Amino acid sequence: MNNIFKFSENKPKTINQAFNLAKKRKQYSFLGLEKISFVKNTLGFFARFVSKISWEKTTFILSIILSVSSTIFFYQTGDIIAYGDAESHLNIAKRVVHGLTPGAAQLGGVWLPLPHILMIPFVYFDILWRTGLAGSIISGLSYIISAIFIYKLSNLLVKNNFLSFVSSFIFMSNPNILYMQSTPMTELVLIVFFVLNTFFFIKFLKKEGDIVSLMLAAFFGFCATLSRYDGWFLVLTEAVIIILYNFINKRPFKKLEGKLILFSTPAFYGILLWFAWNIMIFSNPLYFNKSEFSARSQQLAWMARNELPAAGNVVLSFAYYLVTSVANVGIIFFALGVLGLIYFLIKKGEKQKYFIFLVLVAPFIFHVTSLYLGQSIIFIPLLTPESFEWKLFNVRYGIMMVPVAALVIPYLFKNIFNKTKILTVFVLLLLFYFQFSLFSREKPSIITLSDGIVGLSSAKKVDAQDWLKENYDGGLVLLDDYARTMSIINTNIKMNDVIYIGTKPYWEESFEEPEKHATWIITQRDDQVWKNILENKTNEARLYKYFNKVYTSDEILIFKRMDN
Repeated sequence: MNNIFKFSENKPKTINQAFNLAKKRKQYSFLGLEKISFVKNTLGFFARFVSKISWEKTTFILSIILSVSSTIFFYQTGDIIAYGDAESHLNIAKRVVHGLTPGAAQLGGVWLPLPHILMIPFVYFDILWRTGLAGSIISGLSYIISAIFIYKLSNLLVKNNFLSFVSSFIFMSNPNILYMQSTPMTELVLIVFFVLNTFFFIKFLKKEGDIVSLMLAAFFGFCATLSRYDGWFLVLTEAVIIILYNFINKRPFKKLEGKLILFSTPAFYGILLWFAWNIMIFSNPLYFNKSEFSARSQQLAWMARNELPAAGNVVLSFAYYLVTSVANVGIIFFALGVLGLIYFLIKKGEKQKYFIFLVLVAPFIFHVTSLYLGQSIIFIPLLTPESFEWKLFNVRYGIMMVPVAALVIPYLFKNIFNKTKILTVFVLLLLFYFQFSLFSREKPSIITLSDGIVGLSSAKKVDAQDWLKENYDGGLVLLDDYARTMSIINTNIKMNDVIYIGTKPYWEESFEEPEKHATWIITQRDDQVWKNILENKTNEARLYKYFNKVYTSDEILIFKRMDN
């Protein structure tokens, strides 16, 4: 084309310029301008189409469609309550309103309470409790809000509507996100508060005088601290950033003091509330970390079996969480996310980029640190030793890296998008195609779902619960719910008929006089009921005096009181 315009002092730089200049010189046939005109009109139509789309509304509508359709799909496959923890979350919320001893104390003292509090209006209805949809509603709403604010946060960083939609779509279309948002698990609740907190905190960093954004960041940080313990590290990181920000920018101490108090008072209030709650209910501020039901106690049991490989080993801690993150995000998008973070750091002109980087990588640092300190455990096939009984456990922890990768990937395409939208869209479509092809070919394809089906996180499926569903005819049931002897929601037992460790004084009195309250006693080998009744000669004698053994298996025994 340059030869055609060699006599022109100003060579055309765009299709429009070429078309208009050639039209003046009447070089239609030589140029094949009919084809050029067609291409020009097609590209112009595409550009106008892209520019007119409301990508934020598209994100909102698409997130609803994906949320509802994936929940319906996993409901039909029976995987909403695949995780053992999923039913436990539902049961905690249910006991608050419909337990044998209902009330706020049923929230317990190990798992943080906010996800269960949010479920309470929905578990009130038995059908939503038993199907798990009470939890799916909360996770689904969290997913939708997360998608919208990932769009907003991406737009705050890259200032491009289309690329911000790409950011939200990477999050929305991730198969691990789609599965987890269909379940009663608490990961999506944490993600929504992480995204909301990060959005407003970065707004504050970009505009120091935006006190409203700082207060909103503190509020959503407060919510995060009451959702999962990851939130504690997040607000601590942000408090340190506020101190560093003021120190580096040489702000007066009074300004630092004011902002730190304004942020920390609400942000850390949730942590103080949790300590106070543990004192009030369990007379121990560290009950959540020291009790027999805590994650720490579980990790000590793994350590005794020499199956806590990452503890005390920073390289293995990093490797376990890295591989878990890759499995959740997808190898292509994870690699692009790493490149996006690097480009974000080296790019000139981005204000407060190091502080923003710290906020975004806080979840990664938290999980690596938890693994190193022996406070957490992950089993994943690529790294777990062959001698271990289980190869898949807690891989859902890597899901926190999905929104982070989604937020930084658009940085790689901002410059090229401004120059050629068509090429950018084509490249992005190819990347999505290859990533989803890899997801479909990998075994397991959805690693979070696989953990819930065949991993250690999966719920027990025992014949005893099917037998009980057919034969239970009412009355109080004594069982050790912590041992997860069987699924309560998959039987026809009502929650207010269950005697478990949190129903005082029924629980303690049942170990003195088994017949006093219970019509049914369900025990699993080595659980608390087994140890306190079957391994106690006096209680065992009372058991067989007042109860008949009506079901026997290798692990589970069921007794029914004779007078019933």
